Amino acid sequence: METLKTAVIGTGNMGRHHVRVYSELENTELVGIADLDLKRAEELAKQYNTNAYKDYSELLLKEKPDCVSIVVPTAFHAQIGSKVLTKTNALVEKPIAFNEDDAIKIINTAKKNNTKIMIGQIERYNPVIQYLVNNIDKKEFLSFNIMRLGPYTPKSRTTGIIMDMGIHDIDLIRYITKEEPEQVHASCMHVNIKDFEDHAHVFLRTPSVTASLISNWISPLKIRHMYATLKTKFIYLNFITQKVVIYEKNSGIEPKKTEVEVKKEEPLKKELNAFLESIRKNQEPPVTGEDGLKSMRIALRATRNAYESDPNAI
Repeated sequence: METLKTAVIGTGNMGRHHVRVYSELENTELVGIADLDLKRAEELAKQYNTNAYKDYSELLLKEKPDCVSIVVPTAFHAQIGSKVLTKTNALVEKPIAFNEDDAIKIINTAKKNNTKIMIGQIERYNPVIQYLVNNIDKKEFLSFNIMRLGPYTPKSRTTGIIMDMGIHDIDLIRYITKEEPEQVHASCMHVNIKDFEDHAHVFLRTPSVTASLISNWISPLKIRHMYATLKTKFIYLNFITQKVVIYEKNSGIEPKKTEVEVKKEEPLKKELNAFLESIRKNQEPPVTGEDGLKSMRIALRATRNAYESDPNAI
């Protein structure tokens, strides 16, 4: 199998995981990492036996990677992504960009230069979601309730909770149902953050299902739960423990409860493997730039709706 040269731009919390996973994958060579904080990049490079750069342009020139993960604040996705995609393939962490014009710029750059772009929607690769997609007929779904809660972690933020966290679940609804929302409504609050909403409730309606998506940076407890109501059963999924429980009606008062055995795997490793495989086979990546654009548009629409319907949310 062809060995691909990989690199990572951005070594914050998520970027460090990209570095680690690339170093662990077979038939890959982690040739470099870049970060404006050169000391941090050098420490990480030493740990994973690779090269550190402050300037990502220098990394691209000297190392000539086959693919790059771009894991920087959203506001810089267009600037960095557009330059990287003139040289090589890129996985851009969600959301694809800060606004629609920037997203289109990134997508068009990839098309013009015949390079591949994949958007990092990691939850698609969670084994519990894979179970749902591969084992349940999408025609059976009626509604989804998803909770994505956790404490605020100080970092360089350029978006609020809907674009940063809620977009995971917006994308999941599109992925599971293969439908686009016809209705988008939302409400939000500022609790601990001045510039962005840190608590939001997004409501989606596709042609066949409804979805209630709650996300916040307020809860002291990290929660990643999905509740799926089907025509004949109810399914609980825990994204963190990778647990699936199915409840079905029976002749007794209590429902029949079945815990499904799901093989536990690291979603990021599955995601990066899928990205690399698309490059090796010269195929369209599983989560395209257009996918990222569609999910981003819905997140932006939800954000606008939240503030327009409740100016006091600010």
